[in-house]
Amino acid sequence: MKEYISISCLPLPTFIEGNKVTFNSGDRHPNRTNLQYFVLMFMTEGTLFIAEDGNNYTVRKGEMFILQPQHHHYSWKPIEEKTTYYWLHFFVSGKWSQGASPISMQSLIEVPTLHYFTPTMTLHLLKHAKLTDTKRLLNTVSQIFAESTDPQKFGFWRSQQLFIDVLQAIQVHSKEETKLSELSGKLQRYLRDNFSQKITNEDLSAVFHFHPNYISRALKQTIGLTPAEFLVRYRMEEAEKRLLNTNLTISEIADSVGFQNVYYFSTSFKKYKGLAPQIFRKQKKI
Repeated sequence: MKEYISISCLPLPTFIEGNKVTFNSGDRHPNRTNLQYFVLMFMTEGTLFIAEDGNNYTVRKGEMFILQPQHHHYSWKPIEEKTTYYWLHFFVSGKWSQGASPISMQSLIEVPTLHYFTPTMTLHLLKHAKLTDTKRLLNTVSQIFAESTDPQKFGFWRSQQLFIDVLQAIQVHSKEETKLSELSGKLQRYLRDNFSQKITNEDLSAVFHFHPNYISRALKQTIGLTPAEFLVRYRMEEAEKRLLNTNLTISEIADSVGFQNVYYFSTSFKKYKGLAPQIFRKQKKI
């Protein structure tokens, strides 16, 4: 059965260290329980018999495998032949989960809706999988090791950039995830273009020809917001810009961002920013 590791990508996973290791017949993988990093392994020779929390795995040449942080890792069987693999430790400060299917993970950082395309914020990786384009992948891994040991001040940043390339190369895109992402992008564009109008899930259903529940699911699973939540946040961000950059009255701003009732707008803005619109404008413009 396939196992998926879903990782929130805001903040991005960070490469810590890595190397190439060789075991000989009779050797065992270290027995440990307190490693705070994920361990990403690319097998280039032999077979590794690795266990995690009582689950035994056999990882062969041409395969990748991922160990979770703060879990029990050990050999369930000694190495039988010369075995070599690349290993990379990486740290995740956001949320992550391992399970039988990929799931959407909420970002640790609040993402503004003002930029035009909000990306899918979850990285999906197979725990154990066969590698494709192995030569290119391992060349990139070797570059990471070279950059991470470079005494020049830019080596750290170059190694991080290359590590993101590795994650992009091995990430999993299910057909359903792709469909949801495409629909989510179209929904976000439509909501931004029409945010000053009254928009319901039924309206979106009529425009995009999907059931209202599927419409809501597409946005919720990709950016963590329902269409209604997205609209409120976007309207509040637009209101904030108008309060700081124009001389429009509070009533005019409320109307321009889709609120017919100025009192409801003021209540919503105070809930969003912690201050009533007029007080927010006065304090921020000082």
